[in-house]
Amino acid sequence: MSRSDKFFKREKTRRGLSTTTIVGIVVAIVIIVIGAVAAITLLSHKPSQQSATSTSPSQVITITYFDDLSPSEANITQKIIIPQFEKTHPNIKINYVDESAGDIVKSVEELVMSGNVGPVIIGEDNLVIGELLNGHYLMNLTPYLNQITQNVSLISSMQSLVQYEQKVYHGIYFIPLRANIPLVWYNASLFKQLGLSSPPENWSQLLQYAKIIYNKTGIKPIMFQGGGADSTYTELYQWMVQAGGNPFLFNDSGDILAFEYLYNLSQYFNPDYVHGYWGSYEGLIDGSYYIIDYQWPYIYSVMASEGVNMSNIGFYPGPTGPVNNDHLVGGDVLAIPKGATDINALIEFAKFLLSPQVQREFIIYLSWPAVNQQAYQNLPGNISSLYKAEEEALQNSFFREPVPWITVWGQIADNVFNQIIVNHAPYSQIPQILSQANKEMYQYLLQNYNATVAQEYEEGVFGPLYG
Repeated sequence: MSRSDKFFKREKTRRGLSTTTIVGIVVAIVIIVIGAVAAITLLSHKPSQQSATSTSPSQVITITYFDDLSPSEANITQKIIIPQFEKTHPNIKINYVDESAGDIVKSVEELVMSGNVGPVIIGEDNLVIGELLNGHYLMNLTPYLNQITQNVSLISSMQSLVQYEQKVYHGIYFIPLRANIPLVWYNASLFKQLGLSSPPENWSQLLQYAKIIYNKTGIKPIMFQGGGADSTYTELYQWMVQAGGNPFLFNDSGDILAFEYLYNLSQYFNPDYVHGYWGSYEGLIDGSYYIIDYQWPYIYSVMASEGVNMSNIGFYPGPTGPVNNDHLVGGDVLAIPKGATDINALIEFAKFLLSPQVQREFIIYLSWPAVNQQAYQNLPGNISSLYKAEEEALQNSFFREPVPWITVWGQIADNVFNQIIVNHAPYSQIPQILSQANKEMYQYLLQNYNATVAQEYEEGVFGPLYG
């Protein structure tokens, strides 16, 4: 991530942590004294492939680190995470640059084409990374993989992501950085008040609960991420998979079933759902709505920082669909642009970000599921319940294939959502609308790629990937 999703892109408008909260966070920093000999050793391991710039122990290297983070996430990264690295690596400084996932793509493309990349590393959405791969803008990290991951034990879904890129791209061009997995959030106090002893177990019960809550409160209780862009099509992807569909195709039986269900459920969507996105949570606190359908777990740390009594907020993996309860894993990956310099310094920073210490801090301060399994040992009690929900969701998870045309697919999916849900097309037209979307995607691939890719698309070659 996200935001992958973040894996899976997180919106820039999300609420950040206050300065007081940041100052109040206590971080245990392990201080490693690095002498001149260690500094020389760090910079003397020249890779067998790709260029590396040799530097003297006294020379300071400034790494440019691009990432796509919300204000709260950026604050933690800049004020807690990065200073730890700079403390233990006095000859390396980090210049953090916050850009959207799409802008990071443009920045990397411009740097590579300029022939003057310098020491650059990026944290990029695990879907958008396909655009850089397709354009051949990334360095092959295979020669450095053992160095970077020497203290990393990837969780199963992230192992699958690496195996996928090895199979498809015949090399390692990105390494998982942080995971993300959506949960369903609800007003636990209201549920108790209405005698709903547990959250809905399946789609049928979700529809039933929505009706009960609406009839007793007069409030349409469900917040859906209907604001368009990647927020909406990411949520749609998971709904279609849980109905047994291949979302890329738009019009198989599972996809149709999912949209027919959402059509019926939408009568209980809070009116503000057309503005819903990754980060919507305020209504759960002020009583504007009572259920958030699939939101990233980072909102836990944000609400807690605002003084919300989290005992009133329930969360769980969500109701089971007609076919499965599988969850989309989002998140972000690390990559290095082709032609980057000072590779040894970049490797050191990558190792640091993937270390159990930093990955554990991702969990504690940002509620991100870590990609390094070692980070989950002996977590603080106040976040153990959140982790257990994330762990349960991760047991049945998949990720979207990072095809380079994912953004075009998403635009078509958003249009479909607007036609069927927002504009409430006749129920009987749902299969027709989805078939038209399938044809539109096929024609795009035929015109912008080739007949082979278009035919593979039609045959369902591209779809959700499982571990």
